[in-house]
This record gives sequence, structure tokens and C-alpha cells, in this order.
Amino acid sequence: MKSQATPPRPPAGLRARAGAAILTVLTVVGLVACGPPTVDARAVWIASQRGKEGARTLTIYDAGDLAFRELLPAEPGPEADAQPLVVELDPRGQGALIRAGDGGWQHELGDSFGTLRAGFVDLVGARTLPLALPARLAPDATGFAPAGGALWWTAGCPAALQLVPLSPRVATTSAGDPAAIVPLAWPLPAGCAEVWGVVGAADAPVLFAVQGVPEDGFLRPGPKGHVLAIRYPRPAEGYDAAPALTELGAARLPDAPLARLQRARCAGPGPSCGLGVVDPDGGALSLGGADGLCRVWRWAVDEPGVACAVPGDAPAWADPSRLVAAVSPRHYVFRDGLAIRRYDHTTGEHDGRPLIGDTGELFTRVSADGRALLFVTVRGAALRVDADRLELLSAEQSPCVGGQPPVASPNARFVAWTCASDTQDVGGVTAGEIVRVSSAGMERFQGVPMWALAIDDDGDLLLHSRDDQGFSVELLLPPSAPRNLYVLSVTGELARIDALEPDPELMRGTGPGVFRWIAAQAL
Repeated sequence: MKSQATPPRPPAGLRARAGAAILTVLTVVGLVACGPPTVDARAVWIASQRGKEGARTLTIYDAGDLAFRELLPAEPGPEADAQPLVVELDPRGQGALIRAGDGGWQHELGDSFGTLRAGFVDLVGARTLPLALPARLAPDATGFAPAGGALWWTAGCPAALQLVPLSPRVATTSAGDPAAIVPLAWPLPAGCAEVWGVVGAADAPVLFAVQGVPEDGFLRPGPKGHVLAIRYPRPAEGYDAAPALTELGAARLPDAPLARLQRARCAGPGPSCGLGVVDPDGGALSLGGADGLCRVWRWAVDEPGVACAVPGDAPAWADPSRLVAAVSPRHYVFRDGLAIRRYDHTTGEHDGRPLIGDTGELFTRVSADGRALLFVTVRGAALRVDADRLELLSAEQSPCVGGQPPVASPNARFVAWTCASDTQDVGGVTAGEIVRVSSAGMERFQGVPMWALAIDDDGDLLLHSRDDQGFSVELLLPPSAPRNLYVLSVTGELARIDALEPDPELMRGTGPGVFRWIAAQAL
């Protein structure tokens, strides 16, 4: 049985300055005790109560333990405690990027000159990395590598890829006054920062820098543009005392019209989202063709040039606008409405299966390693696709009123969400419903209104309760702060693990209009 702890709140007055970061750090780790079930996940939220000098408390749920960090404004002042904070967990739940935003709807990051103070709170290494990001960057132009372990952005004219290694096994250096982490830099061959995008592998420390064309706030690949494959330091063991970026290969994109792809997995909703899809092992990049002669172009890192992987005479459903992901070096997955198809580009063989439901209720979730996709509707149908097969996890259909976007386990074998219920309790309050789907079928649990945050590979689910079934179309969240934090075990045991007092305050995500009460990521 996983264990759970309820530690005391942090004492006041203990703090350690952290240079150019927007925060200082205080850690009080909870005592582990045998008790209710836990979720193998990390979640963070900010208490609405302020301390001295505008200090805020960042609470961390870490697979059953509770820990606390004290956040202080870089420049204390009368308005410091009123600024909203941008909080974004990295894709593997290893840490959180925290930075200040203004009070506007788009939460811009201040003026366009100088540097932006931010901090990466390393939840694994129990440290804080002070960061100095280019202030002229949009909030979503800084991205996490999909495989974790790095934060990147492009800067300058001529452009350079700048990257901060985030693994505690990698050495970092600081400079400046106040001090901030010096990023690793790789010069890009042509153009300025705004025409370069980056997409990465889900299961390897590899990024592809692609020269593109700005279009409606996004980038599409540019004909004859440059593309580079770069490995960043993320050691599996040992310690890297001299980290460096390594070029694995470089090529030119085809002299043909190219198109953006669907957004299936992005480490942030930035301009690079949809630029291309990467094999999970980082061995190849695939781009959409727009001239009808080649539907999907592919560049393997060990090849000198780009080749056509899906020709123009392929079936109509293999249109690049329907390409979702590459789940292996051989297999692409396409979605045509509710029909899901897997295509072997080396042989031309393909298979597919339709889902029942409405396309407006269909969600796509990707496994942590990028080697499986889960397609699910909030009515209950769920299909898992990997290199070996298409597996129907659930064909059961049941209405779901007010369904939230589902959360999936890292292995893409469990998925859960919450719905409103037509039943009422004795107090006349509308009840809620939790839905969990796996290869065992669909489970439904009725009770107080809930909101799902994360589900782990065992099927244990982290949730928070809600005052009612209200939903804000502006926030895409319940409009009022969560009430309590709960775990629903795979065996159906529901346990309250934190009273969430004081109430969490609303946090911003890196994308415009992205909000959350609690940020969570299964491990």
C-alpha cells in the first residue's frame, strides 16, 4: 500500500535568498505515515494567504508527502503580492517553472527590455535554479523538452538555441548581478529567433530546431529551411560536470510547400506546437506536405536529406492535417473524424478502428514515452494505439453532463474525468460523478462534485472537491477555489488527504488564457 502523510504547515521566518529568482525557498517535508492510498504524482498550488514582504507558500503534493516552499517577490513592494504567478510543471513532474505576470488577461511579462526573473523549483533535487529569460519573449515562447530535463528558448539575431539543463545530475554555472543560470547555447545557421521553432522527442534527450515561417501566431516549416537535431545533457546515471549541447545531424527542408500538423502533444502551447512530430526515440522528424505530391516528409538523423514517407497517392485519410503522432520509427497514427488509423510507412500497411460518439467529445492523450496514444470520449469509449495493436479499452457509452478534459496515466492505460450528476443529496446539492476507464472497463462513482487532477499507472486518482458544479467558460475551470484534496484508489477507496487551507489562489499557465487552481503531473 502506498503511504500518505499530513505534515504541519511551515513555520514563519526561515528563508534562503535565491539570487535572481522570483522566489526564495523553504522546504518542510511531511512525515510519512501508513494511511490512506496515494497517487504516484506531483501537484503544486499556491496558498492565497500572504506572509511578510508578500511571501506566498507553494504547497507540493509528492506521491503522498506534503512539502512547502516560500515564494518571495524579487522586488518587494506594495503591488508585489497582487501579481499573479505563472506556474508550469515540466512534462515529467520533476519541477515547476515559476515567474511573475501582470494582472492583465494575457498575463504579459513586463516590458520588452532587459531580462525576466524566474525560477525553476526542482522538486527532485530540492533546489531552485534562478533564471534570467529574455523579457521580450512571449509567455509561451519558452518551452520544456517533452522528455523532461531541459528548458529551451530561441533568442537573438542571428538566432541561437538557448537551453538550461534541469537534471540535478548536470552541473550549472551562474553569472550576472543578481546571479542567474547561464544557459547552454547553440548558434542556428540563419535568420532571427522568431523564425525558429523547436520540437522534441518524448523518450530521448533530443530536440529538433526547425526554421519556419510565422503564421497566425504559430510557425509552419519553411521550404528549403534548415533543420538540426541536437542532444542535450540528461544523464541516466553519474554526474555531468561539463555539460554541452551536441549536434546529431543537420539538413535542409524540401523545396516544397509545407504545413502545420495537429497538436497532439506539446510541452506548452507555444508557436512551435504542431510544427512537426518526432519519433519517440528521437531518430527522425516528420513534417506535413502541402502540395499533394507528398503527404508526409521525414528526416532521419542518420540520413543526409529529407525523404517522402507518405506519398501523395496514399489513402485520403492519410492527409497531413490528420496526422497525430509517430508512435515508433515505423508507425504513424492518423485520426479521421472518429476513425483512428495506424500506418506503417515502411510497408504501406495500415489498420484502423472507429469510435462511437461525437468528435466534439473526443480527446487525445499521449503516453509519457510517446509510444502510445489514447483516444477517449467523455461518454466512455476509449481506444489505445501503439506499435503493436489497436486496443479497445472500453466500448461502453454513458451520458456525461459537464464533463471535464480527461487525465490519463503515463502508460496511457488508465483515464479518468468528472461529470455532473442528475441526482441530489439530502441537502439538495447537485452531486458529481467520477468516471475511470481502463482495460477492466468503465467505473462510475457518485458523490460530492469533484475535479480530476492526475491518475497514475496503478489507476489511483488525485482529485479536488468543488463547491458545486459551476464551470467558468473563461477560465475553463470551476470558478471557485478547490475545497479538499482527495485520492480515489484503484480499489474504490476514497480518502481526503488535505483540507486545502488556506484556499489555493488562481495560477496562470504559460499559454494565454491558461489557468489552473492546482497543477498536477503523474510520474
